[in-house]
Amino acid sequence: MDRDDYIEGIHGAWLGERFGESFFTALAEKTPDSAMRPKWQRLAQLENVTGRKMAALLEAHGESATTSESTTVGDEVVGRYLDGSHLDAMLKLKEVIEKAIIRFDQLLALAPDEDVPAVQFLVQHEQALLTFVEREIAGDADHALDDIDQLLVASSPG
Repeated sequence: MDRDDYIEGIHGAWLGERFGESFFTALAEKTPDSAMRPKWQRLAQLENVTGRKMAALLEAHGESATTSESTTVGDEVVGRYLDGSHLDAMLKLKEVIEKAIIRFDQLLALAPDEDVPAVQFLVQHEQALLTFVEREIAGDADHALDDIDQLLVASSPG
């Protein structure tokens, strides 16, 4: 993977985080489950923080972190996660997250030293999402957000 491939990977991660924020926001807005609403909102917050880190990384490499691509999430996509059981939704998310971890681990292996902290956060955020899903699947809903909260606190200025 050369520099262009690396930058393309970071750009893809940035777009993915923008989509993820919109996706989790849409789930929060449309879920009939009042216990899940704040969880979806917290996941959207983590996607926003991670997306901003990826945008800063792109800009540090002289790339633009702007796009005309829409991040609107349609009702059909949201329905795939909200129309079935909670377990089905978590299993679908788990599959998506596991694939992202593989991609982001590959980016981390190629990251120049100055990019490692941001790309490491990218990997950590995806691992925290996986832990969230695994805890939800295991019925440990009370602690599902623990890793998410730790990352958000760690990424807060001051």
